[in-house]
Amino acid sequence: MVELNPSLTNLQEKLQLLIKHVTALEKENQQLKNSLSSHKEHQAQLDLQLKQSQADLTAAMVSKGNMNEEEKQKWVKKIDQYVKEIDHSLNNLNP
Repeated sequence: MVELNPSLTNLQEKLQLLIKHVTALEKENQQLKNSLSSHKEHQAQLDLQLKQSQADLTAAMVSKGNMNEEEKQKWVKKIDQYVKEIDHSLNNLNP
């Protein structure tokens, strides 16, 4: 019975260390989740700014009347491709 007490004490110390380690990992996990969420929001804001800038650029070019129909179609296709890429990126960020 004398040998059981040191074993129990050792076990208790190891359990306390394990609990501290798990708590630290949970805290780190939460911080990483918060960081990821922040990055996702920032990415979404940048994507919206990009879409708006592309739309503004196209509108300015069309309103100048400097483009012929072929150039207009080229820009429309290019912008559509950008929008598809942005939508794909957003879908990857928000599974």
